[in-house]
Amino acid sequence: MNRLFVHNPLFRLLAPAFSGTLVYLLVLLLNDAVLYIQEDFLSQELLVCIGLAYLTQEFSRWSLIAFERLKWPKALGARVAFQLVSSVLLTIALVTGAIILYFTNVLYYTPSARELYVFNSIFAFITLLYIVLYFGHYFLFRRNTKKLAQETLAKQAIEGDFSAYVQGIHPELLFESLEALLVIMKKDSDKAEALADHFASVYRYLLSRRKRELVPLKEEWGMAQELVKLFNHLPYRNLRLVSEKLPEQQVVPTTLLGIIEQVIRTTIPTNSRVLELKLQATDDGLSLRYTTEERLNRSFNLESIPSITSAYRFYTDSPLVITQEDLEKIVQIPNLVVDEGSTT
Repeated sequence: MNRLFVHNPLFRLLAPAFSGTLVYLLVLLLNDAVLYIQEDFLSQELLVCIGLAYLTQEFSRWSLIAFERLKWPKALGARVAFQLVSSVLLTIALVTGAIILYFTNVLYYTPSARELYVFNSIFAFITLLYIVLYFGHYFLFRRNTKKLAQETLAKQAIEGDFSAYVQGIHPELLFESLEALLVIMKKDSDKAEALADHFASVYRYLLSRRKRELVPLKEEWGMAQELVKLFNHLPYRNLRLVSEKLPEQQVVPTTLLGIIEQVIRTTIPTNSRVLELKLQATDDGLSLRYTTEERLNRSFNLESIPSITSAYRFYTDSPLVITQEDLEKIVQIPNLVVDEGSTT
């Protein structure tokens, strides 16, 4: 974990000087030689303690990296115990070797068991503190990561609910219909009443889709006709929806409505030409064809209907496909593979 503060270069440089000084003072206190500080504080023994502190802290830091990459044992409790015991024992061996080398080569005598015990106890405690800090950081990091993951899932759920709510409301279609209704009701009350009927039928179907996973194609086709009639009341819309004999099959609710709406919104609006949409049955499903004359800044593709494409991925491995042949654009809707009992 490179985020742990012991890997910070400034900490690695300053901490040994501080901890080595504390070790030096502690050794003097244990040997009843505190008054020796007044004579020579910056002595050779102080530099030795700082050097040992640097050696053990760097060793502890590299041992943390080594054990993190080792990832053994798999059980967390066994891993903690193994890392604690092995790190302390290796530190004792390292300090013992360094002390023996210093005493025999510099002071020219063998250190006593008490001196080895004092130094090993202090530096083993420092190593133990490093390991405790590491695992404290590890558990805190894991807990925070888990909380962040839960918050991310909650955020995604809220965004999904909001997206579903917006799709159910269809604010663009809602305001267009209400604006058209305000204009038409002043001129032709019968036409305004027809628009309100089409509007009510479409929105009743849109708002009820959450309660149903699949619907018969004929029901979806009827609502698609209502949507086309609703759009024909809006300015510069001249649409016609035609089909051959509809097969007996199921579709995801609002499949045709969502595709037809995006086709309409990506086509240049005009009342001088009829936009004809043809629904045909194929061996693999359904195809919706229309002569394209798309807007300059808006094109119809699979990114225009993300909720529909994701819904079909749940039921079949065959995706929705949009292709173009000359001036005609074709939307291929695959057959759904579902159990009969799951469509209720």
